[in-house]
Amino acid sequence: MSYYELAVERIKNIDANQYIGISNKRYEEVRSEGEYKADASLIAEYYRRVGVYLQFISKEVTSIYVGMDLLLGYKMADNEWDELLVTAPNYKEVDFYLMKLLTMHYLRWCNLLDSGNNIVLQFPDIYEPMIKLFERGGGRISTHHHELVGGFGAFSRSIDARRGDMKPFDISDKALELIIKEVEFAESYVVEYKRGNLSEKTCIRCGNRLLIQSNVTEHGYQWYKIKCESKGCFNNNFS
Repeated sequence: MSYYELAVERIKNIDANQYIGISNKRYEEVRSEGEYKADASLIAEYYRRVGVYLQFISKEVTSIYVGMDLLLGYKMADNEWDELLVTAPNYKEVDFYLMKLLTMHYLRWCNLLDSGNNIVLQFPDIYEPMIKLFERGGGRISTHHHELVGGFGAFSRSIDARRGDMKPFDISDKALELIIKEVEFAESYVVEYKRGNLSEKTCIRCGNRLLIQSNVTEHGYQWYKIKCESKGCFNNNFS
């Protein structure tokens, strides 16, 4: 199968029903904190790949809304949006604009791969992190002012070429599931700690000790930091 045909199959297999009316749902109705943490890794890896691409084509910055094909001078046809719904009729009721937009440019990118575009062939998987995000159900995303926001926190809507200097994020299914399990483990640690159980826990990633610290804001809001003794390992805040 061609790149485009494989892409169409992936898009058609996405359960678009989970995205209908998603913008009206609270973050906690859509994903767990662990899932949002995994989502953040996927988004960060997309930004990194775009950064590498920007460096290659000598551009300093782009927007999350700009397709990689457009940066090479390709234009969109007037009926592009209509064609997306013909190709992926399951998207008809989806009200998640960014998902539709990135999917459309992903399909256009795959067409360019099939055509043998020399630049595009060097970045065949640039859209993989975001398509994987949609496949996994990560779609409670919106834009506010100059940020892309969701249960994962916030990313700038602008993607800087310097993102390409970052180390790659592991977005394998195994790595993403480990992220989710780490957060779930830490959440259970907080629950036990609140109940008075002060026994220590060890990191499920490296085996070293997890440190837990209770904090109170000036307004009386209590939160907890859980950090692994290993530098650069688990480090997260919980309520």
